[in-house]
Amino acid sequence: MTKNKVLWLLGLAIITLALFLFFRFYRLGQVPVFVDEAIYIRWSQVMRAEPTLRFLPLSDGKQPLFMWSTIPFLKLVSDPLIAGRFVSVFAGFGSLVGIGTLALLLFSDPFIALFSSLIYAIIPFTMFFDRMALADSLLAMFGVWSLVFAVKFAKTLQNEHAMYLGFAIGGGLLTKSPAMIFYFWALLVILFFLDQKKISIDLIKKLLWGLLLSLFISQAMYAILRLGVGFQMIGARNQDYVFSIKEVLSHPMAPFIGNIETTLNWLFLLLSPTVLLLGGLGYLNSKVRRQYILLIIVALAPLLYQAFVAKVYTSRYILYAVLPLIPLAGLGLHWLFSRKGLLIKLSITLFLSVPLLISLVYLFNPTIAPMPFDMRNGYFEEWTAGYGQKEVARYLLEQERNLPNGQAGLPAGRQVVVFTEGFFGTLPDGLQIYTEGNTNITIVGSTYYVSEIPSGLLNTSSDNLRFLVINKSRNHLSAGDLSKLELIKEYPKMVRSDGTRESLQFFRLK
Repeated sequence: MTKNKVLWLLGLAIITLALFLFFRFYRLGQVPVFVDEAIYIRWSQVMRAEPTLRFLPLSDGKQPLFMWSTIPFLKLVSDPLIAGRFVSVFAGFGSLVGIGTLALLLFSDPFIALFSSLIYAIIPFTMFFDRMALADSLLAMFGVWSLVFAVKFAKTLQNEHAMYLGFAIGGGLLTKSPAMIFYFWALLVILFFLDQKKISIDLIKKLLWGLLLSLFISQAMYAILRLGVGFQMIGARNQDYVFSIKEVLSHPMAPFIGNIETTLNWLFLLLSPTVLLLGGLGYLNSKVRRQYILLIIVALAPLLYQAFVAKVYTSRYILYAVLPLIPLAGLGLHWLFSRKGLLIKLSITLFLSVPLLISLVYLFNPTIAPMPFDMRNGYFEEWTAGYGQKEVARYLLEQERNLPNGQAGLPAGRQVVVFTEGFFGTLPDGLQIYTEGNTNITIVGSTYYVSEIPSGLLNTSSDNLRFLVINKSRNHLSAGDLSKLELIKEYPKMVRSDGTRESLQFFRLK
């Protein structure tokens, strides 16, 4: 390799890393806490405080690896939301390296590898979810590395790579149930690279032994969850998200057509149109067309499967399935890069500037970002978006700091008592994650439909400071009840497409 190429590769690597770090760390707390983030971080706090509850997420049918991974960051970072999001940032870095490694193994060109990593760093899909305290980035990372080690094992048949494959799949299984598809990916990759002309008894023995080793390691890791109470809840809760085979056969097109249309919309908006075009251009490289088709099949298999069976379908659920498409875009970018002509060279800037600019809009002004409905609705508009919760918690902590010495005419040792709508999720967990460890603050969940002031709030001692936190759409209090409350502040959320607006209301009981 010439010195000039080495300098090009080094510069590309530095630019890729710089863009990744900028898009992941800058204003990391900008997006308000999301409902599932609040739940996961709260579980992490509880498990950190009480080691006997380390399998707490199983009570809701969730695998706990993401929450376990959050615990060390809670010790290092004061803001619990940022601590949880750090896990996804580091998982995203693992995927960045994994995507480049996968592209290098398949296409044997370091430029394609770095182009693939560069695209991963700047597309809105990965940029957004690598900044959220959700398990999907961690799952995607294990998916990418399961492909990497499947390719390595298929090419070498070494037990070492079979073991690494087992660890990658096992990590995925400890993160989310869709990791079961990684077994199919591994088999697909092995069949793809298997040279039928060289098949022998010895080769078959090595192959079977490696597969059994991967299966044993991954299932042994998954079996750790049986140590916790509620292991059976994983299967039970999975049924809340997918149709059974019997149901799918009774209406095969009912969820499929709508879900496929939604998937295409996500790919268009979150990968960006130019990255999709780059993926198409990758097919023009005839030398690696078989590898190209392999990655297409790897991505299509879970996308089609989820379209058939998904009851609940959101964009983050397909993140792991989309990552195998990124090396195809890297391949297309390399094809353009290797062409001659000024216009072709200039087109590279256009192809990369579109996802880059969209990601910048996400970062600086998400209200105008070309965002899919499920993301805008869930993360910014509805009750699931935690606007104002950090501010409410800060106010409560300030009140709590003034309690020990009491106030004029009132006894010392009073409590801050807060009732919220909802027992689970953004409220009350979104407040609890910020008030963890403050024994003078008690946060209690109540019914989602708030038609009267919770009796527990009314009955607690009037010496205490008493508050009510609810989303405006769930506030169905009568005029009489509202007269007993003082509105401290209202925190508006993003405006919906119809012009209406949800908000978080923070009341104090008079």
